[in-house]
Amino acid sequence: MGRAWTTLVAALPSRAEELRRLDEAVRAPLALSTRVGVVGVAGGSGCSTVGGLLASVLSSRRDQRILLVNASRTARSALWHAGLTTPAPSTPADETARRAARRSDAATVGLVQTLGGLYCLDLAAPVPEAGGAGSGSDGADSGAEAGVRPADDSRWWEAVAPAGRFFDFVVTDWGVRDASTVGRVLSASTAVVVTTPADRTSLQRAVDLARTVEEAGVQVLLAVDDVRRERTAALGEMLRLLPVPAVALPYDRAHGAARPVGSHRLRASTTLAALRLAAAVVDVAGRRADTRGSAA
Repeated sequence: MGRAWTTLVAALPSRAEELRRLDEAVRAPLALSTRVGVVGVAGGSGCSTVGGLLASVLSSRRDQRILLVNASRTARSALWHAGLTTPAPSTPADETARRAARRSDAATVGLVQTLGGLYCLDLAAPVPEAGGAGSGSDGADSGAEAGVRPADDSRWWEAVAPAGRFFDFVVTDWGVRDASTVGRVLSASTAVVVTTPADRTSLQRAVDLARTVEEAGVQVLLAVDDVRRERTAALGEMLRLLPVPAVALPYDRAHGAARPVGSHRLRASTTLAALRLAAAVVDVAGRRADTRGSAA
């Protein structure tokens, strides 16, 4: 990850072995395509930030295609956080072509890419204004935004599912969910990342949602994002005591910049946390494949 990686190794030599191990873990080969749903317990929980970071790390380190999908209601979506500033719509013609795909190259029809090669698709359509024009706003990762509406969950199955098998990972930013609205996410995912702020109340909500995910037989991880700068010295121990795996992500003011920032401008601690999260997701995907193989 450029300068951040170099800075971290230089400043903390003891981290070098962990960085090598994490890099190797993120690159581990997988037999099956993996669908990762990213959901937040509330607006402003870092859902889109985490989704963008995760997909970017996977795309920069894995050899096969990675697809990032926005199905949330924030204008500053995971696509934005991954560096995409151009529209990434899904047209009926493109969807028809992808549904008919028999080769991996046909599965990318109509998809745009970031400079780093990450494939992107935006399922959140603009709300028509008077006169039929759409509008959008550039806001923080904080829930509903003017000019943007959440995609109907069924759109994912039309636009993404048929060609999803041709991608190594499909990461979808589903936005805010709770036990009553997470069902479609579970049916579309082989693993779910639940994002939450670092305060105790939000953590409890995240654990409760994670239990719902687990009960459906879907692997789950927590991403604890210090979006409110509330992290305490006791957080690390608290996360170790949680009943589900959890990765902490630090506050990084670069995520609030007017335009997306490259990985070289992220804090070194953000780089390390993103690697930990990606490694955990790949590990979950690998264990899923092993379980299926044993069952066979």
